[in-house]
Amino acid sequence: MLNVNRVTLLGHVGRDPELHTSAGGDRAARFSLATTERWKDRDGELQERTEWHRIIVFGGTVDVVERLVRKGTAVLVEGRLTVREYTDKEDMPRQATEIIVGGLQGMVNVLAPGTAREPEEPAAGTAAARPDAASADWA
Repeated sequence: MLNVNRVTLLGHVGRDPELHTSAGGDRAARFSLATTERWKDRDGELQERTEWHRIIVFGGTVDVVERLVRKGTAVLVEGRLTVREYTDKEDMPRQATEIIVGGLQGMVNVLAPGTAREPEEPAAGTAAARPDAASADWA
């Protein structure tokens, strides 16, 4: 049986990437990516909804992210979808949905700035903040 786990997203980075180096020397980067859907409702009013995606990058692509990706950068990301379970600070079980980019499993293409509006990521703890925010031990 054939299987495919592939996600393609085009959006804007919500904040500067966080970089991490493991005890073994492996590097990873994490950043949030906003994708915004716009449509007109029945009354002709413009509506929009922004989804926030957690992107985790491994391997040589980390160097590209470190050099070129900043808050507001337009990027095209391809990777695989994964759901990670963890326990939060209050010992509550949680899940984080992530796009994993690493090896042959994906890419990050940095696009020219100014190609679209750059949404602002909600502050942590606000009602609009992502419900799947994982603990600091993410790599």
